[in-house]
Amino acid sequence: MIFNEIYSMLAYYLPPKANLIASALATFVLILIVLIATPIILGWVDRKFSARIQSRYGPIYVGKFGLLQNFADVIKLMGKNFVTNQYVDRFSYNLIPILSSALSFLLIALLPFGAPSLTFISLPYNLLFIYILLAFSPLLIIIASWGENNKFAVLGGFRSAAQITTYELALIVTFISIGIVNGSYDIINVIASQSLIWNIIYLPLTAVVFFIGSIAVIERAPFDLPESSQELQAGWRIEYSGLKYGLFMIGDYVKLLAVSILFVSLFLGGWSGAFLPGIIWFWIKTVVALMFLMSLRWSLGRPRIDQLLSIGWKWLLPLSVINLIIVEVMMLI
Repeated sequence: MIFNEIYSMLAYYLPPKANLIASALATFVLILIVLIATPIILGWVDRKFSARIQSRYGPIYVGKFGLLQNFADVIKLMGKNFVTNQYVDRFSYNLIPILSSALSFLLIALLPFGAPSLTFISLPYNLLFIYILLAFSPLLIIIASWGENNKFAVLGGFRSAAQITTYELALIVTFISIGIVNGSYDIINVIASQSLIWNIIYLPLTAVVFFIGSIAVIERAPFDLPESSQELQAGWRIEYSGLKYGLFMIGDYVKLLAVSILFVSLFLGGWSGAFLPGIIWFWIKTVVALMFLMSLRWSLGRPRIDQLLSIGWKWLLPLSVINLIIVEVMMLI
């Protein structure tokens, strides 16, 4: 864990009690940096990358190359007044944005950042805990949309819950396949088992199912039907504004990074690679996965909601089950 690394580094300079406090504070500061910097940096990259795809410049005025544009947007969001419908259920309406962003951070806190010791939280069977955190999303969305007391938000909430639930079933089957092949549901052990051959070579179909399913679960375009900002004006988030809406955006970008890290860890060998240090290989792979995910938003059109659910039930879930059977047979041979 990162806390243990910081504690061991400061052990030479501080007494035990002071070292404990200093290590806890340093870890907390790192958590805040990751939580704040991730959506700001990824938001800037997303905007610049999309601009290049569409032959535009993107942010250019605030800071060099527009680097400070997203910082300015965050400050603007923090200064906005909260516009709240008087008929909302205030408890759920105010609580869900906080829970959503917190669960997103817990998701990424379970993942390694380029080395076995670079994790915020170390748990056995962390792959299953990640699935549990993802499984909370439909419940939070339904509660949030119901708390808004808006029929259009409720419709969007049910669409979102149906989409996530459909594709989560395929995801859990892929997790089982990975656990069977690698003999562990711990991400660090899964990465260690890929020191010679990556899982994407053994399990190409699993990788495809995981990639498509994870995009749908985090509602990233082209599978962002419940929000569809161009047509539905944020969908089930329609009654949210200001910092509360910003918390959902933070959660979206943190999930995007988490999915990229998870794909690299499960299928691309994590930090395994020749010549360069492992942490550099890890982030090279993660950046490539991130850029590919971002490119899909501006390259593909959205399917209809019935087509999206049909893909999940009729194609992705059966493929994941067939893949699991093939993996079982291969392991028995």
